[in-house]
Amino acid sequence: MASLKVIVRGSLKAMGVTLRNLFRRPITVMYPYEQRPVPRSWRAGGFALTIDPETGEENCIGCRLCEFICPSQIISVKMVKGEPRKNGKGATYAESFTLNFQACMQCELCVQVCPTDAIVMLRELHTPGFSREDLFYTKEKLLENGRRALENPELLSFTTGERIREWTSPKKGEPA
Repeated sequence: MASLKVIVRGSLKAMGVTLRNLFRRPITVMYPYEQRPVPRSWRAGGFALTIDPETGEENCIGCRLCEFICPSQIISVKMVKGEPRKNGKGATYAESFTLNFQACMQCELCVQVCPTDAIVMLRELHTPGFSREDLFYTKEKLLENGRRALENPELLSFTTGERIREWTSPKKGEPA
C-alpha cells in the first residue's frame, strides 16, 4: 500500500510540472530560421590566416610555433625563405599550412603563441562538412577565411594573440 502511495504522489508531481509548463512560451530557437548571437569570447568556430590589409600579404611567417604547441598535433607548416616583405615581418613564408579540424580541441594555444597574430579563430558557426576532406583546412581555405574576416571584423574571435599579450603584460594598468 505504501508503494502505491509513492507511485501516485510521484505521478501527480510529474503531471503538475507538465501542466505548469504547458502554457509557457517555448524557449527553443528554431536554428536554421533564427540564430542566437554568438558571444565575443566563444571558441568553437573555424580558423583563418590573417592578411595585412595595407600590403595584402599574409601575416604567417612560417615559424611553426603553432605546430609545436598544438597538443593534438593537427597543424602542419612548411616554411620557405623568400623576398623580404613589404610590411617588415621578415622574409620567411609558410609554403603549406594544413589544419585537421576534426581532431582540434579548440584550446586556442596556436592563436596565443603566434608572434604575428597570423592564425585566429572565427566567431561563426562552423559549416558542416559532408566528407573528411571538408574538415582539412589548407592554406588557401584559411586565407579565404582571413579575407572574409577582413571584410567582416565581427567574425574574429575576441581572444587574439595580441589581446592576450596585452592582458598578461606585466605593465598592464600602468600609464603609458
